[in-house]
Amino acid sequence: MKIKRIIYFIESPFCQRDFKRFGIDIIKENEFNVEIWDFTPFISPETHNKIKVPDPIDYKENDCILFKKKKEAIQQIKKLKKDTMVILIMHFDYEHYFLFKELSKWNIPYSLIITNAIPIYKNLNKDNNIFKKYLPNNLTNKIKKLNLEKIKKFIFYRSSMSMLMIQYPEFIFTGGYMSLINYKPPIGKKTKIIWGHTLDYDLYLEDLRKSANIKLNEKDYVVFCDEYLPLHPEYIRDNINPPITPEVYYPIMNKLFYKIEKETGLEVIIAAHPRSKYEEHPDYFNGRKVIRGKTMELIRDSEYVLMHGSTAVNFAVLYHKPLLFLNMVNIQQSDWYRTCTVFSSELNKRFINIDSDYEIDWDKELQIDEEAYENYKEKYIKRKNSKNEYFWQIVADEIKTV
Repeated sequence: MKIKRIIYFIESPFCQRDFKRFGIDIIKENEFNVEIWDFTPFISPETHNKIKVPDPIDYKENDCILFKKKKEAIQQIKKLKKDTMVILIMHFDYEHYFLFKELSKWNIPYSLIITNAIPIYKNLNKDNNIFKKYLPNNLTNKIKKLNLEKIKKFIFYRSSMSMLMIQYPEFIFTGGYMSLINYKPPIGKKTKIIWGHTLDYDLYLEDLRKSANIKLNEKDYVVFCDEYLPLHPEYIRDNINPPITPEVYYPIMNKLFYKIEKETGLEVIIAAHPRSKYEEHPDYFNGRKVIRGKTMELIRDSEYVLMHGSTAVNFAVLYHKPLLFLNMVNIQQSDWYRTCTVFSSELNKRFINIDSDYEIDWDKELQIDEEAYENYKEKYIKRKNSKNEYFWQIVADEIKTV
């Protein structure tokens, strides 16, 4: 049966940025009926109740359905027909097990999107260390902390697809070759692996096809790729404390920016994180320009790029921009510190601990390792032989073959 309807399954508040990133218009242009099913209210109630995106979208006008209860979602999945392809914008894991199980129960084809692979510590791999993750080292504590939910998770990550009663995905759409290595999605004999690229590459491709580009700043500048480090909404979702407070973090950053401006004569501009809402906070950047939603353009026209460890590194690699990786001793025990370490290592760069004594060797720091940049692109952005086409057009073309 030919696919006529495509439904995106999501678990975070839908917004205008997502509408573009998920290629909704492209899928519609390929004559598919498109819907977005948002399960955030019951998968992550804290996220739904507390996080307000800076660029909200009208759910009704954009065929988006918000499910407030798990039971409602299961009832609607039951009504799906086999001319529907579900695209899951979420990981294959225990938290989403019920969705995969329900789709499989009614034999509804689904696809996984695994495009935004990033460098990770091997010893943080969820699948290889799942038992260590949920059980502490001390035997007494192991017994005390055991509960039914943790046992279920352990069983899930050790069970076969047949034991879990889950069918394999029809398609897995990927980016660089580390996509499959890092995330280890379920791959059956009939699963088609389609090599695409990161969603960021679509923006880059669109930019290349423009006849002219408008600069956002007349003077030469340096761009800092903000990660909303002390205030990121994911802390609410994951129920964890921020690694650093705004009162500590932003003065350290501003001290660095002042040093850079003094030593280079270049203005520092902030490429605000897409989920940030700096307009609701004090002037954390001491009067510097803070621009949200234009990270690619700001990197494209910059002299060089400052960051901790962000997927915005994709644009720095694609536009061939020098990178300075910034770290902090203050967050040495956090995932942010480790992330900065692995990002810098992949691009053959050292990182600078900016909350301790440091000097910047500009001649050295602004050098680019050409081989490292090419390897990064192949591993995390786009393989050399994959199509140089918009990602969602690649998706649409493949789904048409079903």
